[in-house]
Amino acid sequence: MKIGLFYFDGFAEFEIVLCCMYLKEHQIFSIALENKEVISMEKQKYLVDNLISEANLDDVDLLIIPGGDSTKLFENQELQKYFEIVSKKGKIAAICGGSELLASLGLLKGKKCTGDTYGITSESSSYKYYLDSIIIDEYVVEDENILTGQGQAFIEFAAELGLFMGIAKSKEEVEQDMNWFMNVRK
Repeated sequence: MKIGLFYFDGFAEFEIVLCCMYLKEHQIFSIALENKEVISMEKQKYLVDNLISEANLDDVDLLIIPGGDSTKLFENQELQKYFEIVSKKGKIAAICGGSELLASLGLLKGKKCTGDTYGITSESSSYKYYLDSIIIDEYVVEDENILTGQGQAFIEFAAELGLFMGIAKSKEEVEQDMNWFMNVRK
């Protein structure tokens, strides 16, 4: 399985680090709009593997879009085109600001979704982008080939991603994974 991580300046690496750990047995590569060092919200520096303009879209089984401040990317036509192609061939998982980015690009129209830090409400700055979406007040929401999550639920997002991608085989296995991530002993 080939998994692309979309990096942009200010992305929230903590929201996807458990996803990467969960998917470590697969081929993971990073992609970005520009060939430059990308600095996360946590001030970690990353060099990207591929530019979106040069990436082989047939190689992407899953695209993970982290949160962070993605507002500079809202309505970016290059991203919209890329994300649409990936969504037709593979799956997309977006958390927090990543969900907002998908909404701003129109990829969540008519889809069940969640996002933002604590969920999408009329007070959310990006609410206007979700008007054609079906907003569900849950930590993680799946609709066909798109998985969205609230930023506060990065543990649940990683565990549900396992089920979404067929790595976890049942809800019970997802619950076991969440308990392990959270150091819950039963």
